[in-house]
Amino acid sequence: MRILAVDDEPSILELLTQILAVFGYEEVVTAPNGRDALEILRSDPKPFDCLLLDVQMPQMNGIDLCEAVRSLPGYRFTPIIMVTAMVQKQYIDDAFEVGASDYVTKPFEFEDLKQRLSDAYRLAAERKAAILAMEAFDNAQTDSKVAHEFQLGDPLVLNTLAGCQGLAEFENYVGKIATSHPLDASVLAVKVEDADWVYRNSTSDVFRSVMSAAGREILSATQGARSLATYWGNGVFLVVLDNNCPVDIQGLANRMAEIATTSDSENLSIGNISCRLGEVVPLRATTKLEALFLIDKAVETAEVPFSPMTMAG
Repeated sequence: MRILAVDDEPSILELLTQILAVFGYEEVVTAPNGRDALEILRSDPKPFDCLLLDVQMPQMNGIDLCEAVRSLPGYRFTPIIMVTAMVQKQYIDDAFEVGASDYVTKPFEFEDLKQRLSDAYRLAAERKAAILAMEAFDNAQTDSKVAHEFQLGDPLVLNTLAGCQGLAEFENYVGKIATSHPLDASVLAVKVEDADWVYRNSTSDVFRSVMSAAGREILSATQGARSLATYWGNGVFLVVLDNNCPVDIQGLANRMAEIATTSDSENLSIGNISCRLGEVVPLRATTKLEALFLIDKAVETAEVPFSPMTMAG
């Protein structure tokens, strides 16, 4: 795996190079700032498989660099891991918002970094393979009403929705926030109730369009209180809410039903759909595994109707 490490501290770059060599990653290129990193990415004919970025750097910080990298040809799905001493929630939010795959704080544990590198590379490979399979399916598709290139329960990457990340990135974000800022955020699941009907009676493209339309309204309705969202699968969206920005859950539930129905009926001509809310689950955990359990808990509450004023403990 070819890695580009970017940090304005030479000692950190030297340490990363040594650690990565121990892990078996000997093809490591380093850059002391964001501008040099972009020049390397644009000029080097051999693409990099993973990027490690510091956040606080002069001229161009790591968050701006991450956003710039995502716009480069060939780097849409490349794993980008932030390796930084910045632990404030705003830095974490901003990094994932612009496309970071993971966030590691210094000082880091060597084995933890090794696992994150392995997970990030595997995810990128799987996502590229899924896109190639989707394109091949679209070219060969004959019976558009029956066949799909994905299952109803599969998580989808809805690239047209700003603020809606892939499930793996979302899980990394939730794991980081739940363990490092346990009082600051909660997770809410929103279920598109007719997702199974849409899936059975439409093409993959139409299903993706319907979910994107629903997701757009969910993102709009939670704007100002939301830090990140994802499509979990089975018509369920997950939204991380900022506890410092109170949300009128009952009002949100009413708005989602009205907006989703109007939007779908007018723009997609597939009939009325509605969304329902699950419980607001506080993100308080001591490990990432506990944080993932909280995600599952939120999804379970959205799978069956409930009173939108209910709060999870």
